[in-house]
Amino acid sequence: MRETIELPTGRCDECEQVRPAFGFVNMASEEGGPARSLCSECYNRGYMKRAGLPELETVYFEPIVRCDSVGRAHTFHFVVHMSTGLGIRAFECVDGCPGGYQFSVLEPPQTPIREAHGKLVKRIEAGIAVRYLRSSDFPGAASQNRLYAKGMAVNGRIDEREGTSVVVIDGREYSWEEFGEFLGCFNGFDFRLECFDSCEAREITPDPVRPNPIWWMPELERPEPDDDRHH
Repeated sequence: MRETIELPTGRCDECEQVRPAFGFVNMASEEGGPARSLCSECYNRGYMKRAGLPELETVYFEPIVRCDSVGRAHTFHFVVHMSTGLGIRAFECVDGCPGGYQFSVLEPPQTPIREAHGKLVKRIEAGIAVRYLRSSDFPGAASQNRLYAKGMAVNGRIDEREGTSVVVIDGREYSWEEFGEFLGCFNGFDFRLECFDSCEAREITPDPVRPNPIWWMPELERPEPDDDRHH
């Protein structure tokens, strides 16, 4: 059953239609007057006109529901915005604001909008199918359970909540202190922190392929990976 969420709305200063508030852009007046609040459709129309491009069909896509790797349902809302290309952003709504899992694509301006949307849906499905944190799940000792990194890599997002920087992993917010605790199983390891734009493609596997550090030794038959190897 689809979760019903009442999104905040606003009235566009140009078309005077009531639209979802997350798609609005505040445009400064070229004549020095007050800024105007434009819905995504009016903003995109003006952008395409200024750029000398054919008018963009701004679609208000219906929310979609997808389940993650543990069967938890997530509802994604969409916003279409022109910038350096055709951009579509998908986000969950947490406490009335975009939060949780968020994904986006940026395509050439002439890309058919439904084609870009289809690409974004595939990115959503691939992204939520992978988990980067797991629980220690000690039998009969729930108070001792803790989260830790499932593999050798963690994907997430840097965000802000009430003026404080947080990280979002597996669609949930954590403090940087908590994030450090998740990596405690790697004490003594080196690490590399690399940031990506939200529309960039990147590896989503928690166990990326790396060169064998002891490549000079003969290849031996290795046992199956143990999910509890970080204990």
